[in-house]
Amino acid sequence: MRSLVLAVALVTLAAIPALPQEATPPTRVALVIANGAYPDAALAQASTQGRAVAAALREGGFDVVAMENGPRADMRQAIAQFAGKLRPGAAVVVFYSGHAVQQRDRDFLVPISPNPVQDAVDLDEVIDPLIIAKPSSALVLIDASRDNPWQARGKGLRATERLETVAVMFTAAPGKTVADSGPRGNRAVEEWLKAIRTPGLEMAAAVERVRDAVAKASGRSQQIWLSSAPPKGLVVTPIGQPVAMAQANRAVILSPPSSDTSPDAFELAFWESIRNSENASEYRAYLDSYPNGRFSALARAREQLYRGRPGAAAASAARPPAAATPAPPAPKTGPIRDCSDCPELTAIPPGSFQMGSNDLYEFEKPIHPVTVRGFYLGTREVNFEEWDRCVNEGGCNYRPDDRGLGRGKRPVTDLHWNDANAYLAWLSTKTGKRYRLPSESEWEYAARAGTTTTYPWGQTVEKDRANCLGCNDQPRRSAVTSGQYPPNAFGLYDMAGNAAEWVADCWSENYRAAPRDGSAHVLPGCRERVLRGGSFNNDPRYLRSAARFKYEADVRFYTNGFRVAREP
Repeated sequence: MRSLVLAVALVTLAAIPALPQEATPPTRVALVIANGAYPDAALAQASTQGRAVAAALREGGFDVVAMENGPRADMRQAIAQFAGKLRPGAAVVVFYSGHAVQQRDRDFLVPISPNPVQDAVDLDEVIDPLIIAKPSSALVLIDASRDNPWQARGKGLRATERLETVAVMFTAAPGKTVADSGPRGNRAVEEWLKAIRTPGLEMAAAVERVRDAVAKASGRSQQIWLSSAPPKGLVVTPIGQPVAMAQANRAVILSPPSSDTSPDAFELAFWESIRNSENASEYRAYLDSYPNGRFSALARAREQLYRGRPGAAAASAARPPAAATPAPPAPKTGPIRDCSDCPELTAIPPGSFQMGSNDLYEFEKPIHPVTVRGFYLGTREVNFEEWDRCVNEGGCNYRPDDRGLGRGKRPVTDLHWNDANAYLAWLSTKTGKRYRLPSESEWEYAARAGTTTTYPWGQTVEKDRANCLGCNDQPRRSAVTSGQYPPNAFGLYDMAGNAAEWVADCWSENYRAAPRDGSAHVLPGCRERVLRGGSFNNDPRYLRSAARFKYEADVRFYTNGFRVAREP
């Protein structure tokens, strides 16, 4: 049966004109099709997740053929273009998000069409070119296990046969469906995006992460299905060591006493920040980024000296130890800038507050007292304009996609924790001031701004106070330019909603051992860091002043950004 389908599919594909191909055949090829604008069964997040997948694959060096909300002809055109790029030994990823139906004992992908079933595209038209091309490793992810009005012969998807070097993944078991999750999007796709953005992670391991996370979150009611494990070698995000990324391993960056922004200056800045440390992991971080650096021999010696020393894990601090009598911050005379194109800063006065909440989650407990020194915090989240300047001047090496929404003064998102720290290192060097991420306790103190209520404005959700799902009559579904919602009592904008904000701390399951002096909780080599404030894609419970959540430090996501902190 497959041989007949294969022959028909290849003849059909050959009849569709493909776009011109590159002179050098690509070795990493991807197809992304996202259909959500169905008149009778719309999928709110299919297009958004499709764009996020395409962006992640492009960042990983894939030649991506992408199509969104298309009719049958457009779908088949995209498939033909993709098929024309395939070569033996290629690494391949296919992603489809939309509806599907079973017909003639096969799976069909539903286009945006007045006659969706009649115009449906056979999944074999995607898979058969892969069989012919013989890739080294391929994953075909079909996010279409949903109920829809056109199902007649069976629910969900029909299992595909096991194929050599080609793994097929469904976001639910064959014959099963999951409800459309509305504005949140499919959790399985979110987890897969997170996994494939992890540098160096093999696709087989990424799929296992997704399987475990989805099973746990759904109480095992949703089960990821895989025809076979993807062969070794399919990695979306390669491991890299860009210039000036060494300092991302520190929550505080000490800048060199000059305005030099050369790579040597960044290396020196990082070394200066750790040269008195007794933490082996910090010397390892330096060696990972500067294996032949000017201090590499000394770093290796110290790494060996301090490895395994009792208490070494506690030696890493988010900031230098406070002096016995810390200097107060500069008087608050209004927002300031350290340069004409630097982020605007607001002085946060010293004080004490009760951190955490006993209302919802264990990881927000227990409520505990914290005393915070005065510091400066970004009045707004760092925006695209400020980030692009760092890229243009060589301090940052990643330019996130604005997803067609515009750059300018919109908060920059799709950044991981290391990206944020690269920016802070560049800004520290540029200004001669000490920039860093705020600690988690500093962030909550600034967000509360003297309040003890659930939200900075009161106990309950109020309309037009923040950018989130459920905060307004018409959800924005993207980060918006700062200033569209009222600031808090300290004059800070978007501490609730808009972009989720990285802070310096490693994730902890509770606050029992949390610092009480305003410093960050930092452990050597921690993989998960804390995000605060919630985002445009979260519901109001994530915007509470005490709300916290975690993400892998080296994985980018389209809701995540940051704001700067600065020592007085």
